Amino acid sequence: MDFNHLDTVKDPVLGNGLAASKDLSAGEPIIKISEPFLIVVEKDALEKVCSFCLIESDASSLKRCTGCKVVRYCTPTCQKADWKLIHKNECSLLQRLPGIPPTPVRALYQALLRYVRPTFELDSRSASLEHHVQDLKKDRKRWDEIVLQAKGALEFSKTPADKMDMVTRLLCIMATNAFRATLPDDTPIGLCYEPTLALANHSCMPNAFIMFDGRSISLMTLNPIKTGEQIFISYVDFTQSRDQRRGELKQRYFFDCECEKCKYSRTPYRVCKETTAVPSEKLALLYDYKTLVSQADEREHEIQAIRQDLNDLKQEIYVAHSLIDLSKTTASETERLNFLKQAISDLSLYKNHKLFALPPYSTVLDELYLTYIDNGHLTSALILLLFIFLNCDIYNWPQPNHPIRVTRLFTIARLLKYASSLEPATLEQTLPFIPREILTGIDFIDATHTILILVNELAPLSHGQGTRFIGQVELELREVEEVQRLRGGVGKALQKWQSEGNTAVDGRNIASQIFTGLKTLAGFAFEVIGKQNL
Repeated sequence: MDFNHLDTVKDPVLGNGLAASKDLSAGEPIIKISEPFLIVVEKDALEKVCSFCLIESDASSLKRCTGCKVVRYCTPTCQKADWKLIHKNECSLLQRLPGIPPTPVRALYQALLRYVRPTFELDSRSASLEHHVQDLKKDRKRWDEIVLQAKGALEFSKTPADKMDMVTRLLCIMATNAFRATLPDDTPIGLCYEPTLALANHSCMPNAFIMFDGRSISLMTLNPIKTGEQIFISYVDFTQSRDQRRGELKQRYFFDCECEKCKYSRTPYRVCKETTAVPSEKLALLYDYKTLVSQADEREHEIQAIRQDLNDLKQEIYVAHSLIDLSKTTASETERLNFLKQAISDLSLYKNHKLFALPPYSTVLDELYLTYIDNGHLTSALILLLFIFLNCDIYNWPQPNHPIRVTRLFTIARLLKYASSLEPATLEQTLPFIPREILTGIDFIDATHTILILVNELAPLSHGQGTRFIGQVELELREVEEVQRLRGGVGKALQKWQSEGNTAVDGRNIASQIFTGLKTLAGFAFEVIGKQNL
């Protein structure tokens, strides 16, 4: 572990925390941990990721453990490494059990087997962390579940019965301090417990974020951070409403958030205005930062002008959240789509005033986009995602190097690649409400190439140098460059724009024209919502 950029601090209000030991620029790794304290693949991801290196693959390419037939590996090397690390102690247990234990139970007995034996005492790094045992005991149902899980882990790990209090405390420590392990696109795949990073305090306006690259975990800067400045991450989805954020933080972590975003009810537009962005002359062709700040200011004034009208929407907002929940539980994809369309209709005030980034409107748009993805309507998903990126994402995640922003751009590139594979007549059939001259006016191969150039520039700042995500981006970029080579002409101009920036006039003009076309496509998002059924 590299601790060169990290100090521990004692905050009089927040308690233990982490601070920068030197000036850090945006997109810089603060600390990288190649082997976290504990990382466990959750049940729903066991068939799609290697249980050691956490590489995502289709189930047919991952080989099951021949003993327990539960965990899977991408190579014999990973299988041997995991066997030595923990699986030799877990395999026979998984064979005996009627089902796969819950992820917290698996994580707890792995921690007991790896770190607690033979002394059966808490390791020093865990013992210093907050456990909230007394707070958790106040919720009888929740506490009973914790005790039940602790008993299971105690028995599975053959820990002495008189160590039950210690085992329960360790479970509470892990529940309070663990992170979601994710793929590069933020898809959750498991649980990661790393005491060093658990010291980072929370803010709904974080200046850093945690990034996974297989088993490796990094703490990366979002904003420039000065020496001695405290490092904040977000424990929850900070794009939610203030009430949702505060409710989740109180329920899970037992504190009232008093960050500036919560304390002063700051909107995404206000936060965007106050955020220092990473300069990018290429990205400025898609949206100009000064124009963005000006538009954020206009939206902020709009919110103040209709504040009472927004406050009167409490019932509609409650119904919208209910419809989102219903859309996730229904087995009918048509019902799912209809629930979300109803939510959009009920929140028409947001649309009328172009307040697309405010929750729950942005959440409904995301769910609509995912619905089209899940049902193979990829061109409709492309239009929606372009709209979401330009009207929600750039405000909700105002730093261009935020990993969600960068992975969204990468997804846009992949959807453009799909659109480029379609015959013009087929593309027109999938989007009949978009005029033919607009569709034929966009070269989707050039558009794919251009967006990938943006992603390639931003990825080292969002995901870190040498990561698997960067490898994926570079592979896609090489493929489109080869297609462009065979076509001749435009590809070379874009490659020159990639290496020389906006001084490469021909490439800059091509990129600018493409971005204009994509913004035009984004303008048809509500035609997609209104006319595209499943």
